[in-house]
Amino acid sequence: MTKRAQISKLKGTVIGFIKDVLRNKYSATSILAIAWVMFISDVDLFYIIDEQIQLNEMRDEVKQTSLKNVDLQLRLDEIKSNPEVLERVARERYFMKLPEEDVFRIVE
Repeated sequence: MTKRAQISKLKGTVIGFIKDVLRNKYSATSILAIAWVMFISDVDLFYIIDEQIQLNEMRDEVKQTSLKNVDLQLRLDEIKSNPEVLERVARERYFMKLPEEDVFRIVE
């Protein structure tokens, strides 16, 4: 049997199967409903996949924000408990100085 004959036989088998399935009204209705839900409706398969991707990205963002929040909370506790750290932060961030000191700001 040649390759062309095999392909022709396969096409005939597939087309016959599709005709048999579509003759049954329940099968035809089920296939139509599945196609509608997967491709045509507003909440189709592609929409669900996109939303799932966005949900995973947002979950990752929440995890990163939570880790950052924990780090900032630790820094805040350190600043509240240690006056030397508080003085260092005040001098660096807010350019505070003692009366006899001069502050030089270097801008790059």
